[in-house]
Amino acid sequence: MLSENEIKRAFLPFLKEFYKFRYEYRPESVQTELDKIGTGGIIADGMVSFRKEDGTVFTCTYEATSADKAAEVKFTLNVQYFTWDCMAFGAVTAAAAYAIAYIFYLPWLAGLQWTGNLGFVLGMGMVGFLGWYLTMQRWRKYRYIYAIEQFKQYFAHEQWIALAADVFPAVTDPYFLELKSQCVYNGFGLALVSEREPVRVINAPSRLGIFGKDRKMVQWVTRTQVFQTMAHNVSSLSQYKPALPDEFTQQWNKVSRPVRYLLLDPIWKAFSKPLGQSNRTFDRYMRGHSVQKWVFTVALLAIAPLAFQVLTIREDFVGDVVELPSSNPEDQYGYLYEGDAPVRDPRAIPKQDPEPVSSEPEIQTINLSGDEEDIPTIDLSGGTEEPETDCPSHLSQRGWIVLDNTFLNKVFADERAKVLEQKGIECEVFAKKCIGEGVGYMLRVGPINLNESTANQKAQNYTKAMDRYGLLQQPLLVRRIN
Repeated sequence: MLSENEIKRAFLPFLKEFYKFRYEYRPESVQTELDKIGTGGIIADGMVSFRKEDGTVFTCTYEATSADKAAEVKFTLNVQYFTWDCMAFGAVTAAAAYAIAYIFYLPWLAGLQWTGNLGFVLGMGMVGFLGWYLTMQRWRKYRYIYAIEQFKQYFAHEQWIALAADVFPAVTDPYFLELKSQCVYNGFGLALVSEREPVRVINAPSRLGIFGKDRKMVQWVTRTQVFQTMAHNVSSLSQYKPALPDEFTQQWNKVSRPVRYLLLDPIWKAFSKPLGQSNRTFDRYMRGHSVQKWVFTVALLAIAPLAFQVLTIREDFVGDVVELPSSNPEDQYGYLYEGDAPVRDPRAIPKQDPEPVSSEPEIQTINLSGDEEDIPTIDLSGGTEEPETDCPSHLSQRGWIVLDNTFLNKVFADERAKVLEQKGIECEVFAKKCIGEGVGYMLRVGPINLNESTANQKAQNYTKAMDRYGLLQQPLLVRRIN
């Protein structure tokens, strides 16, 4: 079992031999160092630098990993990155749901008041958050390897990961396959160092990584140089010391530190424990990206103006924005059922002044009664009945009624009432003149109500019942009588 220091020393000769035929460097310009420390606390286990034939300096760093430091090269879930993605997706879900509700269900949204709107936004945000949380944990995007992330913090021409052969049990180990995949993707080299066999190259670093010059160069010093400089001149190390926070940052830290220690850290530990993130040693480079933070902020800012309009909307305006039919339904044929329309002959020419029907000629008789006055008689022929003109007595009281429809013919009104009564709906036909209107008949549904609110509630109930039976012809009307 090789230790980390043994891997560092065994890998240096390999690098010299490897680059000797790759770049044809000048042998006298080769410099090798172990345990290099850079600005920002970046540590490289080893570094090889030399001058190429064109005079440019080439720098190569490597990370040595033994079996006891295997966590450096095993992937874990990038909790911070994953959490920010969950929050961003939840915010986008809430914004999209709120916009849809604002467009199609504005009256309902306005009726929720501020507490309901807040609950709606939070609820949809949690749906999006949990949806991403439960479905995207295994995405390779969130696999975090400490050694890979440390290489991304600075620029070197080529970077290697030197592994002890006993770090992974086999080359088919999922952790080893993921490490190899990320090394190939990022252009880093990977090699296995064993105790008795020569160094085995798994994949060589690419000469031009995808990051290129985007990563910053690092001022490297050795640990020996650090201790020597501290012994002779401490002030020369001030360039590596991080800058002191300003006055505002110091005051902010006094407020935020207790909140972070007493509230945020316990919540974060409880959240990261189900994700398998218990070791905080190698999570130094875990962080959310600015893209997710901007998406989260923009989504919340998009909700704000919509919520302001919903909470400040006038009550009467809610009815105005409801889409109304473009035409009057009463103008459509069949809206008020008044019997079958007569068949018209388009070839016929209507008469403006029809000729009256001539009466039958009167038969002359001789009056033998002796007087000219008419004798009163009783008509027993049972001729035409007088139309009913009596109005129901309860229509004389004050109240509110629910009207189903109006008819010109009482026969059609009675037929409609019979159909409703077969379904158990109470109804009554009465003449329009009973309530002071013109000719025709009305069909009342239900009893007379004492107030308008009760009548409106009854109208809603009867509407649902008629709609369920397929008998609803038009919206029921609430009418005041007397």
